[in-house]
Amino acid sequence: MAERIPQSVIDEVRSQTNLVDLIQNYTQLVKRGREWNGSCPFHEDRRPSLFVDDKKQVFHCFSCGRSGTAFSFLMEKEGYTYPQAVLSLAKDLNISGLDKYEGQLSARQEKYAGIFDLYSNAERLYTHILLNTTAGEQALEYLHNDRQLDDETIKRYGLGFVPSNNVLLSYAREHNLDEGLLKQSQLFLEQDDEISRDRFNNRVVWPIKDDRGQVRGFSGRSLDPDNPAKYMNSPESPFFNKGHLLYNFDQAKGSIRAGQPAMIFEGFMDVISAALAGAEGAVATMGTALTDAHVKELAKITDRILLIYDGDAAGQKAAKRSIPLIRQVAPQIEIGVITLPDGRDPDEIRRERGLDALKQALDHSVLTPTEFLIQAAKNGKNLQNQAQYLEFLKEAWPILTDASPVEQDYFLKQFSDEYGSDYAALKAELQQYQTSHARTEKKPVAAKKANRSGFGSKQMDWQEPAWDQDDGGNFDSLNQMASAGAGYSSSSDIASHLDEGISQVERAEQGLLMAMIKAPGILAYVKGLPDFAFVHPEYQLLMMLFEAYQQQAGQGFDLAGFMDFVQKPDLNQKMMAIDREFGTLEVQRDAVDDYLRIIMKEAPYQTQVENLKKKMALAMSQHDDTALIQLTTELVNLRKQHAQ
Repeated sequence: MAERIPQSVIDEVRSQTNLVDLIQNYTQLVKRGREWNGSCPFHEDRRPSLFVDDKKQVFHCFSCGRSGTAFSFLMEKEGYTYPQAVLSLAKDLNISGLDKYEGQLSARQEKYAGIFDLYSNAERLYTHILLNTTAGEQALEYLHNDRQLDDETIKRYGLGFVPSNNVLLSYAREHNLDEGLLKQSQLFLEQDDEISRDRFNNRVVWPIKDDRGQVRGFSGRSLDPDNPAKYMNSPESPFFNKGHLLYNFDQAKGSIRAGQPAMIFEGFMDVISAALAGAEGAVATMGTALTDAHVKELAKITDRILLIYDGDAAGQKAAKRSIPLIRQVAPQIEIGVITLPDGRDPDEIRRERGLDALKQALDHSVLTPTEFLIQAAKNGKNLQNQAQYLEFLKEAWPILTDASPVEQDYFLKQFSDEYGSDYAALKAELQQYQTSHARTEKKPVAAKKANRSGFGSKQMDWQEPAWDQDDGGNFDSLNQMASAGAGYSSSSDIASHLDEGISQVERAEQGLLMAMIKAPGILAYVKGLPDFAFVHPEYQLLMMLFEAYQQQAGQGFDLAGFMDFVQKPDLNQKMMAIDREFGTLEVQRDAVDDYLRIIMKEAPYQTQVENLKKKMALAMSQHDDTALIQLTTELVNLRKQHAQ
């Protein structure tokens, strides 16, 4: 096995690499202020959203959220491992003598290398049995005749067959594979703590791969009509997580990056059928559960997602659940919902009506989320019946509240025309609903001048601030403070890119974390506070990672070096946001006092207030006057204590 690349070599490659030159191989960049700007090469970017800081050697896209360094850019763009990215750049820089590091696995690959080899060999073995042996004849006939797949399609998607003679277990024994590795692989079933047989015996199998094409698990369909477990997936494991894997993403991501929408299906055969009909951006979840991780992964490379679930109740429920999830996780994403005729799924349309019919259905059956949800609310109701019509309107109001004004007007007119309701009355009722369900905006907590010595009697041991104290003592000016170091050419540029949705507490956490990174005295002081903890766990994790990074890199802070150390896209995105808003600011004592006050006092207070308000609302709905009086008293006392 190749040697691990020394940190000194990694640092040398990073310091000599020009990130602007690297990224310009993929997209044109233009100098704007102290940064470079261009269209993001990871997705269709109509408004150039990628910014590159050539001094710090980091990049960030304000559309898809990607942040990183030269190494992470190549890892994402070219599918490299971390060592492969380092060696590729070293080769470009004519740094010689690195041959002994070729073929080095990533830490995760190294940990599961034996298991991944077994999975890759299992896929090849199962496909060979299906296509080339008598044991696979029944399964091949099923795929040819029932599923109407040719051999080329079977090979493309790695379909296979597992006979009932424990063929994989025999292969493992012949190759003297470690018993512990076999158990850890989850490819076998155990009895009395001993491996007894292949997990997927007598099943047609579909390999489930990660975004780089590595087999992580299988999904199997039984050929035994009496088997109650018709379908079986690999169990959850450290290397197989259904909440993070999308079927066919390894083959679909190129087409999605090239501009095709990401199309999320319910079944693997639906994906294959859609791809055969020209929808190359087709992926599927394991079942119907779309997760935050799925959405985040797709949002990195596209701004359009189409949902194509089955027409049954479970499929419709999944679609209704997925729409708010996508809106919450990736609000920039344009969502469409495809409803297929007669409740058919894509595979049924292909087999019964042909590829042209499926292509036509996928191209011309797209609904907006509002259109789909309104249609779903109508299902099963007799809208000529007054009671059912009023029940439908109750379901329609929250749907229309999330819709654009144009959509609201369109559907209100539709209701009026189809069901005879007065348009003005419908609009008034929608407005009444919106008013009564308006989300109350959290008002910023007024800042109080912090105790000059911090919390308690413990003295802070960092230098006096370089700024005038009045510039940073007021925490309400956090946004202005952040903007001062953003490096854009105008304040409007800053305003358009800063995350307006970030809470006051999280902004305080970001400011404090940067102060801790810049000043060892602040880091030591905050760690010494007995009751301190970041409210959001990602900032607690970043603090711990920074301490580990310091032990490796010594004093001082290099943003690109730290991000390469972290190698977690979500955390690096947070780190980029922190650096952009607070990286150029001098550490100021009054500001740190305010950060701590917000995190340690204001945040718990706000949480208590919100909890009491929820309890009061419940008491009111239950007409429990005794509880309401008690809770009101608690709220008054809490506010009095906080004001002291």
